[in-house]
Amino acid sequence: MKDGLSNMEEVYSREAELFTAYLVSSPLKEREKKLYNKAMIHFDLKLSNFEKELLKRMMKSNTNMAIIDAGLAILKPSSLVRRKLFTMLAILEASPNYTSEFFSKKYSFSYYFKLLYIGVRAVFRTMVGVFIVKKIERKCI
Repeated sequence: MKDGLSNMEEVYSREAELFTAYLVSSPLKEREKKLYNKAMIHFDLKLSNFEKELLKRMMKSNTNMAIIDAGLAILKPSSLVRRKLFTMLAILEASPNYTSEFFSKKYSFSYYFKLLYIGVRAVFRTMVGVFIVKKIERKCI
């Protein structure tokens, strides 16, 4: 039993690291990794085959994570995969180690052009994400 738990902690630690890389620009610290592990053990989420496949693909890169997350936000906002992601987000937001990641900053006028780019990119990711999520769902059903 202990080996199984140790293996799950490794899986959860890897998830925490990748979710953190996607959500913020700072590396994951040990305290937040332990909190995520505790939360996942407590929640004991039972992922369907579809959700396991989504998570597996998300873990490949930040780009995959962004695209699939965008698709899930439209098609399945209550997905257990998004619950995992939002658990990590809540841990990071509540952590003093990541305070600066969530406070507003002052930006120059040129930043509005960057926001426009980010908005266009988000729409594109959502369209691609919806397509990918539906494709994975068809494959798993």
